[in-house]
Amino acid sequence: MRLWLFSLVVLLPMAMAACSQAPPCDRLLRGATVHMVDGARPLDVAIEGGRIVALVSPGESGAWRRRAREVVDLTGAHMYPGFTEDHAHLTSLGAALEQVDLKGAASFDEVVARVQAAAAKLPAGSWVAGRGWDQNLWPDKAFPHHAALSAAVPEHPVALRRVDGHAVLTNARGLLLAGVTRATDDPPGGRILRDASGEPTGVLVDGAEELLDRVVPDPTIGDIERRVLAAGRHLASLGVTEIHDAGTSRDELAVLRRLQQEGRLGVRVWVMLDGGDDELLRSEGEVGPSVTTDGMLAVRGVKLYADGALGSRGAWLGAPYNDEPGTRGLEVTSRERLLAVVRQAAKAGFVPCIHAIGDAAVTRALDVYAEVLADHPGLRPRIEHAQIVAPGDVPRFAALGVIAAVQPTHCTSDMPWAPLRLGTDRTAWAYRWRSLLAAGAHLSLGSDAPIESADPRLGMWAAVTRRTPEGQPADGWNPAEALTVAEAIAGYTTWAAYAAGEQGWRGTIAPAFAADLTVLDRALEGGDPAAILQVKVVRTVVAGRDMFVAGSSS
Repeated sequence: MRLWLFSLVVLLPMAMAACSQAPPCDRLLRGATVHMVDGARPLDVAIEGGRIVALVSPGESGAWRRRAREVVDLTGAHMYPGFTEDHAHLTSLGAALEQVDLKGAASFDEVVARVQAAAAKLPAGSWVAGRGWDQNLWPDKAFPHHAALSAAVPEHPVALRRVDGHAVLTNARGLLLAGVTRATDDPPGGRILRDASGEPTGVLVDGAEELLDRVVPDPTIGDIERRVLAAGRHLASLGVTEIHDAGTSRDELAVLRRLQQEGRLGVRVWVMLDGGDDELLRSEGEVGPSVTTDGMLAVRGVKLYADGALGSRGAWLGAPYNDEPGTRGLEVTSRERLLAVVRQAAKAGFVPCIHAIGDAAVTRALDVYAEVLADHPGLRPRIEHAQIVAPGDVPRFAALGVIAAVQPTHCTSDMPWAPLRLGTDRTAWAYRWRSLLAAGAHLSLGSDAPIESADPRLGMWAAVTRRTPEGQPADGWNPAEALTVAEAIAGYTTWAAYAAGEQGWRGTIAPAFAADLTVLDRALEGGDPAAILQVKVVRTVVAGRDMFVAGSSS
């Protein structure tokens, strides 16, 4: 019997039977309908030392109320296991909250106007950073040329990340500082977009982004701390209690460790180490995976890239792009490098997590895992995104024990143009969550924030309906691949805990489990999936502490 089920079946009756002899507890959360593996019912939740110590029926909670140090009235609310974000970028999310927001810009002219307005408030010569442009939303859907941007913002170097983070746009000043000219070769795993005369357009894709990144000032330790704290507050306001940070740098890890020691982390962080930093892998490999005693910081994974993103045509496909037959995308990391780092990670006990979006990249990741698993059975590796999966690879996830860490809002953001990239046949291979589940694979759900909104409600809606929040298309896009509401909730709770190797102490509401709780004003489950978009977060509890309370200014 699984540990969480044992806890529920055995410990719950014991806890209820002991109500008349209730010990003191830190907090008693009373009055909510509690959603558990076996259903929902009114229960009071007793918390001590960051753990749930008892689930108490309302009629038997008098002794607990008298002995609790704090009683919180949640009458009418609905309590769920704390939502987990299975794949996002913590510091980048914090940075996005303070940079120029380019999401939703309906034209390149609008992008230029937003950047120009921001630049006017900055000291001359300083960098202007922004994120979120998407040429697929523009009338001509073409990648931009820097000319208009350079004319509007001539004195500031500019670095504007595409919505997926796999391309950056800079202006003439940025190209000059980076030393990128018509004579600059495309770097391995990257592409410099060029105009008809061979001059760089200012758009650098995947591995070519490094050409600009090397001249953009690195964030200071103070910048990282500020962004981590801001991102944590933002996530908690959305009901998120843990984030799987996809690609933590050594400076970010140092900040996370200090904040954890100081008790200042707002949400739990499950770290995937930056797989491109050999020194970081060496030093952490000598120590091995670690989890702090309070469980707030776990260093457990290693993040690698097999390819880029579909929107920038960097996703690596098995056959050419339907709308650009001259390319199949980018093999961002060689097979030799992937295999070497996965072996190194597995030997040290870390979970390898490979970003793979295109079908060729997914095949490559599965092939690498198959080779490594021969020596490391039970590794439980992950493929991050798994957006385009060829039919022959669907059963391999379950056969190899590979977890598909997917982000449902990528589907609803990409569906207007994904068929143009993929063509009719391969469109059926896209975002195939039901197919993977039916084949026995484990899934977990997240957002890839700041690329998409970190709001789990939007992720659940996309997973269940495969429609935009506005309800389009009316019947959903490839609706046969949708999840049920219960599965979508599990994707953010029990399934995500499994993906982190935490299913024995997180992801469900049961005695002895972590007091990570998301409290909503109404139930997610209902006859109409629209209820998912209507709920509001009332309170977010992490390790027994309030990290967000609606209406509170603290």
